[in-house]
Amino acid sequence: MIHLRGNNNNAMLALKIFRILTYVLVPIACFFGLLDLLLLIPAMANPAMWLMLFLFAGIVIYTFSSLKFLRSGIERNARCKPSLKDWVKVNAYVSLALGSMFLVNSIGILSLGPVALNDLVTQMIDSQPNLPKGMDPDLLVSMLKGVAGFMLVTSVIILTHVILGLSMLKKFAHLFMPPAQQ
Repeated sequence: MIHLRGNNNNAMLALKIFRILTYVLVPIACFFGLLDLLLLIPAMANPAMWLMLFLFAGIVIYTFSSLKFLRSGIERNARCKPSLKDWVKVNAYVSLALGSMFLVNSIGILSLGPVALNDLVTQMIDSQPNLPKGMDPDLLVSMLKGVAGFMLVTSVIILTHVILGLSMLKKFAHLFMPPAQQ
């Protein structure tokens, strides 16, 4: 982990990585925001989906509050409202949960051998009576691997960004203090 205290080169590198990952997270957050909107109506009939909606909303809020902190606080060295710090911190923990779940699930799927993965897909097809009978298991295996790869990359980006983001909140804590206390 890169520590922000001590060596100035490490702090500058961490800030550069944080800045890059923030802009990488924006389209990912937009995708999750779109999923949130699409799942909102079905979630009304299925309360079990509310947790997923909450987690997706958390990553969206975290990303855009981090973006605001980066652009107005760090880059412009402007004072930020203390509520922005709260929004970033609370949603950082939600994002940690989502990123951890994505990491565990993607590693689990990608670590399955080809036989076990084919068996899993065959069981999934057999347990879904509404799927068309001619569903190709090989197509589903490749789709499952693609989704798992996306989840793995996304989880690494989210987890790295959250760790750096929480460190940035500590380093730039002076941006959240009233002008008299700075």
